[in-house]
Amino acid sequence: MTEVKRPSIEGAPVVIVTGTKYKRNDLRYDLARTTVKRCVKDHELPCVVVDASPDPLIAKDLGQLGAAVVCVKPEEGGIPKQRQIGARCVLDQGGNKIITSEPEKTGMPDFAEEISRTLDEFSVVVIGRTERSKESMPPFQRRTEELIGWLFEYILGMLADALAGPRGYNRQGMQHLLDYPSDAPGMNNWLYMYYTVLAAMANGERVGGTEVDLMYPESQVKQETDNLDFDRKRDEQARMQAHVLLGKKSEAPQHYKAEIQRIKLLSELDTDKDTLRNEILKELTLMPKKPTIERIQEFFGRVEAIAMLFGYEGGVDAIGSR
Repeated sequence: MTEVKRPSIEGAPVVIVTGTKYKRNDLRYDLARTTVKRCVKDHELPCVVVDASPDPLIAKDLGQLGAAVVCVKPEEGGIPKQRQIGARCVLDQGGNKIITSEPEKTGMPDFAEEISRTLDEFSVVVIGRTERSKESMPPFQRRTEELIGWLFEYILGMLADALAGPRGYNRQGMQHLLDYPSDAPGMNNWLYMYYTVLAAMANGERVGGTEVDLMYPESQVKQETDNLDFDRKRDEQARMQAHVLLGKKSEAPQHYKAEIQRIKLLSELDTDKDTLRNEILKELTLMPKKPTIERIQEFFGRVEAIAMLFGYEGGVDAIGSR
């Protein structure tokens, strides 16, 4: 394969930063290759990939496609850690803005320059999904993320669709990503998406949101729909995030300004919000450590019913009727 020339990070309107940890036969590896090609060849934008895959040929392949690849050992990976390494790489090479995104989101490069303009105004941007984009999601993923996202918006004042993974950061916003305590127990996971927003809020910075028409690849949707392993993964992610962000304590260091902001927001809840929060936490405590898929469905049905009493309009019935 002829190696593709890498676009320069310095002077680029924005840089896509992502992390990979795959085997060569993984569908998401193929999607990551497409993302890099679309970023570099179609849009001439730099793409930084922090690779923790056990097979070194994956990093070599992505590099030949034009990505700037940083390799770490598999045990040194992790969602926030890999994004932090990518952000440092961008800053060290003179970059000013990044989009952190999952490598399987092959359409993200199409919206990169639009998001870059938004980062002129906001230090951190939550990149949400349009209704059309949500309709392309695996149904159970959509159900869990819409529900938990609505709870975070209603109770904590987070931006809508906060469970959508991608984030935009300018240089000021990147500092909150770098400050995230990914080495703390229980923190090397998706929680970084919320804590970087909370840290910016605590610092008095402007946090923005935007919606993009990002379509989920059909091959990914086919693999993940009615797939018990993926359904359990979505359940575990949703419940963990809700338990941490809505609970009284988390694993975050108590002096961490984003954790201080989270506790401050919880202390200022009005009666309705506090009642809803307590009802959700009660349901969370009743869940077994390894629930059956039937128990998972029951849990989300009960939480949806509770949320509807406070104005939630989603749920499995609403999704099915759209």
